[in-house]
Amino acid sequence: MKNLEYLQLIKTYGILTIFLLLLASCQKEEQTLFALLSPSKSGVTFQNTITETDSLNILDYLYFYNGGGVAMGDINNDGLPDLYFSSNQEKNKLYLNKGNLQFEDITSLAGVEGNSTWNTGTIMVDVNGDGWLDIYVLAVVGINSFEGHNELFINNKDNTFSEESKAYGLDFQCYGTSAAFLDYDLDGDMDLYILNHAVHTEESFGRAQIRNIRNEKTGDKFLRNDGNTFTDVSEEAGIFGGINGYGLGISVADFNQDGYPDIYVGNDFHEDDYFYLNNGDGTFTESLRKYFGHTSRFSMGNDVADINNDGWPDLLTLDMLPEDDSVIKSSEGDDMYQTLKMRTQQYGYHYQYTRNMLFVSQPEAPYLETALLSNVAATDWSWSALFGDYDQDGKQDLFISNGIPKRPNNLDFIRYISNEEIHNKLNNSRLVDQKALELMPSGKVSNYFFKGENALQFKDVSKDWGAGLPSISGASAVGDLDNDGDLDIVSNNSNEPASIYINNTNGKNSYLKLQFQYQDKNPQGFGTKAIAYNNGILQYKELNTTRGFQASSQPIIHFGFGTEKTIDSLKIIWPNKTQLVLKNVAVNQLLTIKPENTVPYSYQRKERKKLFSKVEGNLGIHYTHKEDNHTDFNYQKLIPYEVSDRGPAVAIGDMNRDGKEDIFLGGARNQKAEVYLQKENGFVLEKFPAIENDSIYEDVSAGYFGYEDKDDFVLPIVRGGNAVSPSIKVFENKTFTYFEGEYLNLPLDNSLVNTSTVKMSFLENHRNLHFFIGNHSVPLDFGNIPSSRINETNFPKELEKIGMVTDALWDDFNGDGKTDLIVIGEWMPPRFYELKNNTWEESFPLKEKLNGLWQTMIPFDMDGDGDQDYLLGNWGLNSKFKASSTFPMKMYYADFDDNGSTETVVAIEKNGKYYPLLGLDDLAGQMVFLRKKFNTYKDFAGKTMEEIFGDKLNKATIFEVHTLASGFLRNNKGSFTFVSFANELQISPIKAFVDFDFNGDGKTEVLAGGNYFGVIPFHGRYDSFPGALISSEKEIILGSSLGLDFTQKSVRHLKIISIKNKPYLLVVNNNDKAEVYEINE
Repeated sequence: MKNLEYLQLIKTYGILTIFLLLLASCQKEEQTLFALLSPSKSGVTFQNTITETDSLNILDYLYFYNGGGVAMGDINNDGLPDLYFSSNQEKNKLYLNKGNLQFEDITSLAGVEGNSTWNTGTIMVDVNGDGWLDIYVLAVVGINSFEGHNELFINNKDNTFSEESKAYGLDFQCYGTSAAFLDYDLDGDMDLYILNHAVHTEESFGRAQIRNIRNEKTGDKFLRNDGNTFTDVSEEAGIFGGINGYGLGISVADFNQDGYPDIYVGNDFHEDDYFYLNNGDGTFTESLRKYFGHTSRFSMGNDVADINNDGWPDLLTLDMLPEDDSVIKSSEGDDMYQTLKMRTQQYGYHYQYTRNMLFVSQPEAPYLETALLSNVAATDWSWSALFGDYDQDGKQDLFISNGIPKRPNNLDFIRYISNEEIHNKLNNSRLVDQKALELMPSGKVSNYFFKGENALQFKDVSKDWGAGLPSISGASAVGDLDNDGDLDIVSNNSNEPASIYINNTNGKNSYLKLQFQYQDKNPQGFGTKAIAYNNGILQYKELNTTRGFQASSQPIIHFGFGTEKTIDSLKIIWPNKTQLVLKNVAVNQLLTIKPENTVPYSYQRKERKKLFSKVEGNLGIHYTHKEDNHTDFNYQKLIPYEVSDRGPAVAIGDMNRDGKEDIFLGGARNQKAEVYLQKENGFVLEKFPAIENDSIYEDVSAGYFGYEDKDDFVLPIVRGGNAVSPSIKVFENKTFTYFEGEYLNLPLDNSLVNTSTVKMSFLENHRNLHFFIGNHSVPLDFGNIPSSRINETNFPKELEKIGMVTDALWDDFNGDGKTDLIVIGEWMPPRFYELKNNTWEESFPLKEKLNGLWQTMIPFDMDGDGDQDYLLGNWGLNSKFKASSTFPMKMYYADFDDNGSTETVVAIEKNGKYYPLLGLDDLAGQMVFLRKKFNTYKDFAGKTMEEIFGDKLNKATIFEVHTLASGFLRNNKGSFTFVSFANELQISPIKAFVDFDFNGDGKTEVLAGGNYFGVIPFHGRYDSFPGALISSEKEIILGSSLGLDFTQKSVRHLKIISIKNKPYLLVVNNNDKAEVYEINE
């Protein structure tokens, strides 16, 4: 009996347990922001089925896997957005929204199946201005026996359409990708940009200039709306149309806020993206290089939104950098160093790197590029990007669709087809084709959701928001399918049903939806701007429906406002440059807005005098630093960055003893140093034979000390360059001095290494001048640390090899009235030294692990508490490097292959394990034994450092970095804690500081500059930091708003020079011209 009761009890509790588990599962599911709507519930059964055949597959057509398109819009004006899907190989589908998330397939009735062999992107737009949405479908025609043409389905207002592309002049037979409608000339009707794509041919791989030779199949087209027909004005509008235009993405926005729509085009492969700024006269000026330091290499879809609430549109471009280490290491990535150098310097292309790019607008200045900093750089094979406030908290979130049936960039596949014998058979044997196809692994991956946060940050919330299982999602559109106020998403998937993401925000946060009834020929109001103001926060939106990739979204504007019930005001700026303002607007509603009671709107901005302005003629300083052709990576392929590019050296001082400050500017290797003497109204280049004779040296750092009681001075010049040619003597440090009426050039020390800095000071109770000579590394042996030293005092042996020194500072850090020494460097912490009994002893005022890649420092009272803090320039956080105190970045230094030469291997942590940062080709290029150990890239991919190197790691010296953030050491009465700068100061390495009262308020500020280019393409150039004026911990102004032009330049020195007591800012750049700015207090 007891046994039966026991069994019954177990059964009861078992059922209860299962019920609770199911309940917990349901509750967990309810917490997901999005839920996927099944085809059985929605009635949307479309899938873009791609069928590979012997005669048609990825080997025959480059873009076989790019997928179809999707358009969202209300085709019957019933208030519910409908869906249209274009299919590559099968018939297109139109689904009518019947409400309650039920859709009806009306394709046959509507007559919109299409007749082209291969369809791509699709757009919904009111082409004829009758108030009813029409459908435009792109096709690929003229390759692989593809037939047909672009089709225009004109809405008959009864759920049927008529194909009238020929009548409108839009029946093009090109290699179509997508299209964007815009009113470029502000005449009230919809003009058209058609985005086409190239395929690989011998002609498509020429120099960049071939983009100027128009090709009818591959070249983009721009069509002006002339009423009942469209006229091709591509040439006169300034639109490129070459055979190298691999167009995949297009965005329209008023990027420069002048009232005219501009265009950004993303091009795949080697062709540059295009940034067309509208001149307002029927023409565009392509301006990519002026505003973008680099772009995505395989530029795919893109989207525009104001992510930082400054009222200016920002831009995201997609690429195909994976997040998973196994996929990264088995996929083709960036160019080799020499290849990129050839492509940019000889073939005329811009800098491109394989990752997503997030471009943050700087008014009337180049963009900041922050994708790595913002955590959105790596989302695998990404097609469509769609910004939107999906959780309605007032910040822009991000959806990215991705996936590909097979990865044609797989390195084992590439190696297979690159074999000459196999390559010859590809055209003759379909068995070889099949083997090649089988080598390509699946690229089915989950889509991404990112939640927008403060300070340019995005958080990956893909799992929490319901991204779903791995898929092959391409073209995507956004809108409110169920009219509940939040944004839903639809993706056209390959070989599986379309994904419909239903947003469950519902009433949790407030929203405001806007739709427009504008002028007759642009009834949806394309190009209309809406600016919402609430509690001092601005949200900016602009209506353009071509977004993401091969798609168009619902023609509405959507805002989120958290828990607010009303907002302060809403400004609508119409395309005809008029505006209306609504006050105290209630949220949680759809507003239909017409251009009534408008007033003129002016895009003219008040001219404000900038703090800095470039000096015409540069005060006579015509110096340009010119690096030689030496490349460190040709000798040590695995070093994390170059050492040979640390110049130029700069020193300010009275070199002719006339009471005026002069300028010494060191040369690169085989470049003469220059001395500019100050005259009445500027500077004049003066020849000093003792200096000019030293042109074989690479001048890295210099200083100046002039004696007050006599005409003598010393100017120490230290050398680097990392190139041992013609002999080791090129590293000889010297002192240029004026002694008893004679200029002399004397030896300073005999280190003969890469010296990084020289600092001078008179110490208490010492008669002679003290030099600290900070050394970085032994030439061509990165990781081998040479000794640094101080003359005239005892620097103990155990302190000599203090690290890869980059900068030093004589200062009283402990407040005892005596001069101390602070030294910073790479792969080391800031180090503090006190002089006691004529011997230097290390002090330890830091209470945290603080190894960094420190570049420069300056004393400054950052927190205004009266004591001296120290500002430190580090590598920054916008990098593929990754470091923390818990999981430091590591560099292993050893002779791994026992050939008498050392190697360095940088490793970062992922999921608690350490992986080499670089792939097999890079590592095996230096260590051949790895080719024998790993026969395929698949074997190597995903392997940890221990699995790759085994016991060889035991003999390695390990260097660590605990933080990459620039920041400051806060002085806490003799001890120091590190505080990171704001993210705006983490975009690039900070290489230079200078302190001065720049704004004339009686207080000292610090100006910061930086950027760095001495890395392999895997990292990409750090080129978008515009400089910053730092007044305090919370008061930082970026240089782009102050009149400074630091972007795309590597600033190495910032100096204040004075002429007739008027201060100027001298900016000295690596491998570029020096520049002088007037300071407009």
